[in-house]
Amino acid sequence: MSSNQAGIVSGSVGFASRALVQLLMFGVTIVATRVLTIDAFGAYALASLFLILARALFYVGPYEYLLKSKPDPKLYSACFSANLALAGLSGCVLAGCYFMAPLVFETDVVGMLIALLAPSILLVATTAWYEAMLLRSGRVRRYYLGTLIGDICGATVAVGLLLNDFGVKSLVVQTYARLFVLLLFYVLGAKDHPGFGHGIKRIAEILSWSRARYAAVLLNFTSAYGADILLGALLSPAATGLYRASSRIVSSLTDLFAQPLQKIAQTNLSARFVREQGLGNSWLTMLSGVGAIAWSALLTLAYLAGDLVPFALGEKWSPAVPVVIAFCVIKSFSMLDAVTTSFLVCHDRQHAMLGVQIGAAAAVIALALAFAPWGVTAVAIAVGAATTAMSIIYGVMAMRISQQGADALISLARTSAPPVLCVAFGLALMDWFTPGLKGETAILAGMMAALFGFAIGSYAVRYRMLSAIGSLGHAAPGALPGGPA
Repeated sequence: MSSNQAGIVSGSVGFASRALVQLLMFGVTIVATRVLTIDAFGAYALASLFLILARALFYVGPYEYLLKSKPDPKLYSACFSANLALAGLSGCVLAGCYFMAPLVFETDVVGMLIALLAPSILLVATTAWYEAMLLRSGRVRRYYLGTLIGDICGATVAVGLLLNDFGVKSLVVQTYARLFVLLLFYVLGAKDHPGFGHGIKRIAEILSWSRARYAAVLLNFTSAYGADILLGALLSPAATGLYRASSRIVSSLTDLFAQPLQKIAQTNLSARFVREQGLGNSWLTMLSGVGAIAWSALLTLAYLAGDLVPFALGEKWSPAVPVVIAFCVIKSFSMLDAVTTSFLVCHDRQHAMLGVQIGAAAAVIALALAFAPWGVTAVAIAVGAATTAMSIIYGVMAMRISQQGADALISLARTSAPPVLCVAFGLALMDWFTPGLKGETAILAGMMAALFGFAIGSYAVRYRMLSAIGSLGHAAPGALPGGPA
């Protein structure tokens, strides 16, 4: 099998797996929004934010250090010990959040949910270590299979409990079911297992390297979720529920593409960096093929939001329509982050990234505070401007390091633009010839028009898209001579 064919297979497995996972998560969201009140959904959204932050910390630092380092069993154990130290610290912080929650959000439900979710941090610390070991040994398909099985089990449990009136605690049980299944799958199939210690000095070295990445996660969290917390504190958990449900709808779509692209780019670029191969414009090539699909899908979702949101979530969620449209625009820019962050980390630019993230986080808080009186949509647009600026700055930094100019951007546009433009043309034609369509009919007609437009546009650039998707093929750092097979 050629490297291009291998790339297409690897990319296809990743995106197909993620598509199924996002379909499951979107299904859980639909059931939850229909069964739970907006207040209850918002309370869980607020509580889960603190778990999201803690979880994100385990996918940088030692995780990235493992991916970019040469094979060394002692290093593996030191990274696991670093994760355990972080888990202990995260537990203490969550305990503080538990006591503060009733004062900030004027409800006991958020604090109760934080207490129920907090013990899952230890599971996250362990599964993150196993995941990094899988990826550095090139076992990407097993990683996606494990993720898929875990999410299927979690989603099945959540939907079953929601439909049997277990309320918001159903979503807590989902978290544990997913993590237990994922950990079991990793442990049974792993070639390496975690050890302890191998030198306090080595652990301290890893944590020292990770400080900028941990700070970056905290700042990214503030940029991504600061508005959620402020809306919950300044307005109500219901406002957070509306904001988070809108984001979840759009993220269910963008994560189909961004998450596999980020994971493959992280593994691919790290492997090439370890081998001392130049990264060049490979990150742009990866983005071009996936971006063509993602941006076409976002355009379609924004166009159909007026009919799709009430149909999927129920009429009580109709105020989310303009918020969903705003998020579609915002997420179209954040697709850049899937490749630029991995590229910049490989070049040890985490300190430069930190400065950008500080500015973005400060802007998010300031804008959310300033626009909260005008409601959820105004906050989404204002905050989106700050996060979009951060994504563009990352892109400029990556362009400079890789010494790419206007020609590289033109090449990106030549691959990505035709499908997106044809989707826009197809939707415009549908609106012209069939005005006044509503509900399920409008959704079906819009999807058909978008698919037809995308098929024409992608066929016009089929060779460029296949080449871009083929670039997703990668070799693992662990496959270096002398490393594990």
